[in-house]
Amino acid sequence: MNWAARPLWPADHPIFQDPALADWSGGIGEVAPNAAPLQLLRHVPGRRAAAQVCDPEGMFAVVKVFASPRARGNYRRLTALHDHLGDSFPTPLGSDISGHVLLVSWAVGDVYDSLDDADFFGAAYEIGRTLRGLHRAPVQLDRTWTLEDEIRQLKRRIPENLAVLASEIAARSDHLALEPMVAAHRDCHPRQVVVSNGAVRWIDLDDAAMAPAGLDLGNFIAHLRRDNVQGLRSAQATNQAIAAVLDGYGPIDADLHAWEQLSLIRLAGLAASRHGRSDWQRDIVAVIDRTGTTTMVH
Repeated sequence: MNWAARPLWPADHPIFQDPALADWSGGIGEVAPNAAPLQLLRHVPGRRAAAQVCDPEGMFAVVKVFASPRARGNYRRLTALHDHLGDSFPTPLGSDISGHVLLVSWAVGDVYDSLDDADFFGAAYEIGRTLRGLHRAPVQLDRTWTLEDEIRQLKRRIPENLAVLASEIAARSDHLALEPMVAAHRDCHPRQVVVSNGAVRWIDLDDAAMAPAGLDLGNFIAHLRRDNVQGLRSAQATNQAIAAVLDGYGPIDADLHAWEQLSLIRLAGLAASRHGRSDWQRDIVAVIDRTGTTTMVH
């Protein structure tokens, strides 16, 4: 990309208005000095923001500004993965000297969970296949996320009314600590996948770490189940997509049912605490309690 001049950002952009980010916004000029902002993708006040940008030649990218110096490590991990993953994962384009600003490639397409049922099913096999490619990448990332980390975070964030159930699920998960560690996305869900003409591209690997493969796959499946509970996708389409993802992924050395349970109880907590929907929480808990196969909803 040809980033040759100062950024063309409005003074009232959230990156400049957020006190936790403003001090580091000058790093945009290092990694993308001629970038014109197109849209704000996400802003978590006091923590981070991401914006789509475009250079004068019409090339798109994503600028991320972090309150903490996460960009340097994210760039390092994406670089380690890049040679093995191809276009299915983001290309690292730069990090500023402070370590607070990251530039990565832009994935053109539609977010996976926005697709109609036919395309939703059509992309599922490729989602499984590319996720397996990440997990098989012969790299050693410089940070880890263990079962202990996952359960500690779960217990810290779970609402009081679900604390007992969360503890029961955690107690049944001790064996997951024996599963092998692989290069993992660690925030693996349908909105992290962009689809264009059948091609699948994963986005937002800011949390990438060495972690059990079941953490990613179980979390992805749990989100599909949640979307069914919320009425966003039919049971038939959900079942077909889960089966296709697992088919694309192939054999996995993990207890997916246990990983799904850990993800579902976390999503049940967020349904009420983040979205104010006690009915969603109730229905997700019902999925947790349901007996039967781990790959179907009813």
